[in-house]
Amino acid sequence: MTPSSAVFLGADAGGSHTTVVLGSPAQILGRADGPGAAMRPAGAARSAAVLAETARRAAAQAGIGLPGDAAVVGAAGAGRRQEQAELEAALVDAGVARRVRVLADGEVALTTAFARGPGVLVNAGTGSIAYARVPGGEIHRAGGYGWQLGDEGGGYWLGRRALDLAGRAQDGRGEGSTLLARLLSALGLQQFDDLVRWTATATPAQVAALAPHVLNAAREGEVVAQRAVDEAARELVELVVMLGRHFPATDPIPVAITGGLLLPQSPLTAAFRERLAADFERARLVPERIDAALGALKLAMELT
Repeated sequence: MTPSSAVFLGADAGGSHTTVVLGSPAQILGRADGPGAAMRPAGAARSAAVLAETARRAAAQAGIGLPGDAAVVGAAGAGRRQEQAELEAALVDAGVARRVRVLADGEVALTTAFARGPGVLVNAGTGSIAYARVPGGEIHRAGGYGWQLGDEGGGYWLGRRALDLAGRAQDGRGEGSTLLARLLSALGLQQFDDLVRWTATATPAQVAALAPHVLNAAREGEVVAQRAVDEAARELVELVVMLGRHFPATDPIPVAITGGLLLPQSPLTAAFRERLAADFERARLVPERIDAALGALKLAMELT
């Protein structure tokens, strides 16, 4: 039986954003956000440092000390047992919790959305990926191959589209748009040549950070931005359609969404909802947005 005084941590470690939730069986005690802590090759120490710092801020908010009794971390890039074990050891060494379990972020999100039942989860943040658990319990995935191979409809994809539209506007090759002005203002640049120089050293995460400017332009009625958002939605729906082939042919399929681009008021969320209904009639969109960190916290409470 879990003591009521036990303290648990749940974390969602993505490519550009990390959330740690801290709590007891009775209540949520603290929550903090930090930079990305996705696993990279030989990157367990760096991921653990980000998670530990974020966890310490959540603990300070709660007025308690670490290590906690147990933690579950859903981490992007931690799909193999080797990476999971490396990050688990690093988090124990960092004093986050006495017992740590690291899982692939998609597995945690699926469990958060559907418990142990079937369904499809679409995640659009810096990148994009979809996971499915079929009625027999098997897990499948589509997309999520990184900015060079795919991640269509994700933050980098949309940010790159913003840069493309800015370049076309500069040449007069595209329709009128305020995207170039928006990007220059956001990056503190003066003219298009400055943007060209910026792109020469920009990281995928920095390009992905441009995506909100496309969403804002679409929200304000700009046609070229709306078209880009609709294309992103089409790419995300295609992931669902592909995973739908693993389900019985006549069953309705629950679909949940998560990630920084699929917030409730996002134009991408609205476009995804409309296109999903039009292109995949068997889909049943779950109304609640998934809080993977909270789901990880619940899994941590099951560890003891």
